[in-house]
Amino acid sequence: MEPIYADRSTRGKLRLSGEQDLWFLHQILTQSFEDMDEGDVRDAALLTAHGRMVGYLETVRANGSVLVHFEEALSASLPDALRRYVFATRVEIEDLTDSHGLVLLVGDGWRDRASSVAPQAVLHPTRSVGADAGYLWIERDEAEDVIAALEESGCEAASESDLEALRIDNVMPRWGKDMGPKTIPQEVGLDKWAVHFDKGCYVGQEAMAKIHFRGKVNRRLARLEGPGLTEGAAVSSGGDEVGTVTSVAEGRGLAVLKHTIEPGQLVEVDGQEVRVAT
Repeated sequence: MEPIYADRSTRGKLRLSGEQDLWFLHQILTQSFEDMDEGDVRDAALLTAHGRMVGYLETVRANGSVLVHFEEALSASLPDALRRYVFATRVEIEDLTDSHGLVLLVGDGWRDRASSVAPQAVLHPTRSVGADAGYLWIERDEAEDVIAALEESGCEAASESDLEALRIDNVMPRWGKDMGPKTIPQEVGLDKWAVHFDKGCYVGQEAMAKIHFRGKVNRRLARLEGPGLTEGAAVSSGGDEVGTVTSVAEGRGLAVLKHTIEPGQLVEVDGQEVRVAT
């Protein structure tokens, strides 16, 4: 696809630095961080002791520190939730939300395009829309010039609706839509890339291990196709409620469904028949 861009500077942003920055993240988040090298990226979740999600974040190792970003809805809670675990750890957590911008670039060759128009930017590959894409970390006052340069290079602006459609097509969960404080990571597939099952203890690790090695979750994220889908609508099968529609764009949607609902099955949403595509 031809590159498209979106200004996502309102996302929450942090920088973690200090001699124990990686150790700190390794101890509290679901991913492995102690082996993180310059330029490496990690997606991870912060959990409760019972395995429910406190927040979801994306990280990149850059210039000897860790840059972190997350949905704007988490800006009021997630930084403080991380700081509660600092204690005597030699790590500093700096809020970059107002000082730095984030521009999302989606499409083939996004890296080359980004390096051409913003050689000073930290490039942060992302799986958030399910396509080849990455964020450009820049100073907030540089965002306007970077966006102008992207447009001059042939990039077109993407609306959030465009990005939602792409994300839904690729069945990628988003905080505040398909996952939230009641979510267990395996229910939305985060265990495939954001949970490390061979590292030591972290908050919620016991719950994650029990599900992974001994059991399963009772819900899963699936894509629906059909008319009249609305977010928050109940999904039913055979007269029984089996899930909830969580995201919608252009006649397609995501829903968290009972694990017994199979791909290809027909279900009902608001009295209309829709197909479970995945």
